[in-house]
Amino acid sequence: MLGRLATSVSHDIRNSLGAVLLHVEVLEEEFREPSPESQSVIAESLTEVQTQLARLEELVQNYLSLARVAQLDTTPQDLGTTLQAWAKEWQALTTAQGVTLQLTGIADCGVVTIHESTLRRVLLNLVQNALDAMPQGGTLTVTGHGTATHVQLQIHDTGSGIPTEQLPRIFEPLYTTKPEGTGLGLYIVREIVAAHGGRSQWTVW
Repeated sequence: MLGRLATSVSHDIRNSLGAVLLHVEVLEEEFREPSPESQSVIAESLTEVQTQLARLEELVQNYLSLARVAQLDTTPQDLGTTLQAWAKEWQALTTAQGVTLQLTGIADCGVVTIHESTLRRVLLNLVQNALDAMPQGGTLTVTGHGTATHVQLQIHDTGSGIPTEQLPRIFEPLYTTKPEGTGLGLYIVREIVAAHGGRSQWTVW
């Protein structure tokens, strides 16, 4: 499976690198021989370069998270405190898109044995999926509920949702419903959660 994913990731990396190189050439030409439209062309090219570099970073981090699943070194942590710290990082993403971020019941999650960086990748992937579903804004709610033996985390958004017929396949590797998707995001969520002894479930509200 890692081999299949490596092939897919390398294809996406080449595509993004190709786009970056193309726009670098455009920038070089505009700096060498400015045109009346140079300002707008340069701005568009820089935006595209930033977009593709962010995509590359996401691809690499997703793949590295999956590669680490086989050997997770977990430590006990206060999950509520950890989630609040992550939420501060997400705030810039949600605010920029007009999305309200809400945390509910997080303080009561208690101490949980986790691998912090991979679990952070789980939540970040889910947050990014939620933002993709709310391009015009909305509400993103992270809810926590802890018992003596289990912790349940829910990510709920007010976005467009996924068609019912596609739900059985959303955790499959390399399956995506997005034109620019890699098919890694939710698969990685499932694998990391399973490596922590948990399970993932998608619910239509």
